[in-house]
Amino acid sequence: MKLLAKIIAYPLLAVNIIIALLVVFSCYGSLLAPIGKWPFASLSGLAFPFLFLFNIMFLILWLLTWKKGALVPLATILICLVPTLRYFPLHLSKSRNVKEPYITVVTYNTEGFGIDDNKDWTLNNPVLNYILDLDADLVFIQEAPRDVINKASRDRKVTSIYPYVGISAATSSEAYFSKYPVTGSETINFENSGNGCLYLKILVGSDTLAVYNCHLQSNKLKDTEISEYHKFIKNPTDSTHYKASRKVLKNLLESTSQRAVQARMIAERARKETAKYVIVCGDFNDTPLSYSHHVFNRFMTDAYAKSGVGMGITYHEYKLYYRIDHIFCSSNITPLHTWIDRTQKDSDHYPVISRIRLN
Repeated sequence: MKLLAKIIAYPLLAVNIIIALLVVFSCYGSLLAPIGKWPFASLSGLAFPFLFLFNIMFLILWLLTWKKGALVPLATILICLVPTLRYFPLHLSKSRNVKEPYITVVTYNTEGFGIDDNKDWTLNNPVLNYILDLDADLVFIQEAPRDVINKASRDRKVTSIYPYVGISAATSSEAYFSKYPVTGSETINFENSGNGCLYLKILVGSDTLAVYNCHLQSNKLKDTEISEYHKFIKNPTDSTHYKASRKVLKNLLESTSQRAVQARMIAERARKETAKYVIVCGDFNDTPLSYSHHVFNRFMTDAYAKSGVGMGITYHEYKLYYRIDHIFCSSNITPLHTWIDRTQKDSDHYPVISRIRLN
């Protein structure tokens, strides 16, 4: 290269190396439990999509200008290939038109069935009608309005499709709609939290399916804090917005620490489960590159990572776009195809739908 080209290329290469190290850290630092001297490492996965995009941009730049420089982004991609495909699976050959037998499972945080947006509290609620139109085999709900669920459990139209309808027995609001007999249920409370988990035993044929319908700790971010955070991103020199962004970070660290404890508690129970089949699903409030996701991914199969395509965004409010709703299956369950239904916009989450086969 000519001298001028080197003067330009070497600083850019240094920036690329820093970006590469950050990409690796976002992939693997997020696996650390949010305790000790580096609690923020568990949040590093939130930055992954942005850092990975920068890495791809550098790859394109080097391929066009200096092919040796492309070794840095290429090496980064290889080192991070497994977590990248977990975050952005590419099962292009998977199709919804799978051969029977299969069971359709749905997890959906309904944001109170959209009640906050002046939706109808009655059985005419559009979210409830969406669930009925889905005609899935098993639907697991988080943030379900107790009044609507209780009415639905007594309504002939609902029970003609889903004979088994119920909701958790405590302050949390996990619910289910099932075509299969629910033979047992238990509400699992999380300490110092309004979130929880609904444990179900479901009879599928002659076998028992154990389901943990989870809503792990929410991030407790207020609209004003999110607004101030976005302003800080646009104007990082403003001290007022900086203070607000620090408060957002503090809330995120507190909630991710709580989720770590909650995830370990549910995972310990799921590991010891005596039922033939096990599903852990729900709103984890964490991405595929997070500690709570890692806790389950060590011994279960992420249905979307195994049979989905793309980022699979499930949360879409406040200009924050992440996959934080998951379906995990025991090793004797095969996810055939999993997708996100982005047509349903009555909640701040999209439903996750998976067709699975019990082996």
